[in-house]
This record gives sequence, structure tokens and C-alpha cells, in this order.
Amino acid sequence: MEDLVPILLHYIKSREKPGGYVLWVGHNARVFDVPFIINELRRCSTQIPPNWLFVDTLPLARQLMKSEGDGPAHRAMEDVNTLSSILPRLTSDLKLTLSGLVEKSFREEDIINSKKKKNSN
Repeated sequence: MEDLVPILLHYIKSREKPGGYVLWVGHNARVFDVPFIINELRRCSTQIPPNWLFVDTLPLARQLMKSEGDGPAHRAMEDVNTLSSILPRLTSDLKLTLSGLVEKSFREEDIINSKKKKNSN
């Protein structure tokens, strides 16, 4: 992973608009993907850039499906394929624009603060 982090960061930086943000989208991202990214980048002595935002589509899907049930455990490639097919429907059916997704986004510190709250209880 340590070899891949600089490549990933370079790739993202090469597509970033000056003064813009990077929007990461994942299903169950708040619980699984974002903590994983945070931990791996920290392990490689790299901080999450302040312009990175994260969106979790799980609450959006639940809002659309009116469901609170849990599905099967994380399966990386299957989850990527599913997300790529449902994200357009979620944004369309919920009438979410890019700015609407950004409003629903969270940052690294939101994950860290929620872990601190959880550990203090």
C-alpha cells in the first residue's frame, strides 16, 4: 500500500481543479471506506487533504428505499459495481445535484470526532 499512496495522490491531484474539492463517494463509506482510507494514509505518514469530502450513499439508499435493514458484508468489487449503477438513480430520484451531495458530505474530522464520542460513552 505504501507504494500506491503517492501514485493515488498524484492521480487525484492531476485531476483536481484549483481551489476545488475532491468528492469521494462510497456505500457505507462512513463506517468502512473512509476509516480505512484514513488509517492507510496515516500508516503511510500522509494526512487527508482538507479539500477531500466524503459522501456515504447508504443513508441515501435507505431514504430512497425506506429501509433500515442491513445487507451482506462488504464485498469490494461488487460494491463498486453496485454503487456505479445506483448512484445515478439515487441522485435522480432524490433530486440531488452535485451541490446537494456536497451538502451531505463529511470530512475526516467528522469520523474522528464520532469515534471519540463513541469511545467516551
